[in-house]
Amino acid sequence: MGTDVLARPRGAGRAAGAAVLAQWTLACCAVWALLTVLPLHLTQGRHSAGTVAALVTEGVVSLRLMRIVAGPALGRLRPGTAISVALGLGTVAFGGLAATDGHPLALALALPVIGLGFGMNAMALKLIAAAAPAEGRARGFASQAVAVNLGMALGPLAGVAVQQRFGMAAFCASAALVNAMALCLVLVARPPGNRGPTAAGTLRAQWSVLAQDRDLRIPLALTALGFVLYTQLFATLPLYAKEVLGGGRSLGTVFLVNGLLIIALQLPVTLLAGRLRVTPRALCLLGFGCFAAAFACLGTGRSVGWLFTGVVLVTFAEMLLMPALDVLVGSAGPPERHAAYFSFAALATGIGEAVGSFSGVRVANAPGLGVAWLYTGLAVATTVLVLATTAVWLLRRDRR
Repeated sequence: MGTDVLARPRGAGRAAGAAVLAQWTLACCAVWALLTVLPLHLTQGRHSAGTVAALVTEGVVSLRLMRIVAGPALGRLRPGTAISVALGLGTVAFGGLAATDGHPLALALALPVIGLGFGMNAMALKLIAAAAPAEGRARGFASQAVAVNLGMALGPLAGVAVQQRFGMAAFCASAALVNAMALCLVLVARPPGNRGPTAAGTLRAQWSVLAQDRDLRIPLALTALGFVLYTQLFATLPLYAKEVLGGGRSLGTVFLVNGLLIIALQLPVTLLAGRLRVTPRALCLLGFGCFAAAFACLGTGRSVGWLFTGVVLVTFAEMLLMPALDVLVGSAGPPERHAAYFSFAALATGIGEAVGSFSGVRVANAPGLGVAWLYTGLAVATTVLVLATTAVWLLRRDRR
């Protein structure tokens, strides 16, 4: 069975591709539910604010940075095997938390294990999509984005309901069961992985890859920049709601709209771009253009209507930009280096999120500035970036 079932499902490959996406949705449900339930559980247990902050931060950081650690492991495992190992780690970690009723010490030990499993799963899926023919890669990455958003929409709702009614032990046991079900799907469907393993090598070897491959640097820079903008928006939306709308009553609906639009439109948008033969670079430009328009709406508008218009534009930016960035990263060099490439993409994402959240909240709370000034400045800066990049590409095309 080829490794392109996510992008070109047919026959037995269709069932394997569906199983891979289903297990990813289940894994995302468990992880995003944990991140939502974690502060509730610790607060209800009357733990100190420092303990709550430390464990929540550990959970978020583990989910992102453990992807870098997973890179060398993927160099020794086939994608299908890596997914099975990842789900096994999740099952064991959540089972341990269920046995200890989510004790803080158990959480401190289990969160990196859950993050490693989640990161290994995510990286293996990216390797599967990157191994597809060029015309099918975007579809594979877009399918994964839909699965992530399904997990983000369903997981927290179910997780909070279980934890609030039956307790933390029941929630963790349910999450362990979800991971076990996903593992059974993978073992029965036997997902792709008959190609040789990807040689990611050691962490030191991965850094040497970055030094050698110049084609990788631009996609990594665009990835970091994209997540700076994306994180700045969603980190400051609560402040926007308070400053402009007088409260946070619309925030829940805002995030729901974002998730539902991606679930409904991500694949159609990606397929349409493929039929129109829009290149990944052009999709990146369109995505950053949507960011600029969204920030302009939020910076100048003062109503719920402008808020939702901005969020819809940001959602389209996300749908256009994120799969295109994955395609650029996965197309930057030979397949044996893909694990290293996506490890660095995870690092660039983490850096972008850290810079975006810190700078966004800092500027939004600065005396004399505020959220509206932040969004207006981002609109201007992003517009200048898009226009300058377009001009450079047009000049290069004319010279050819």
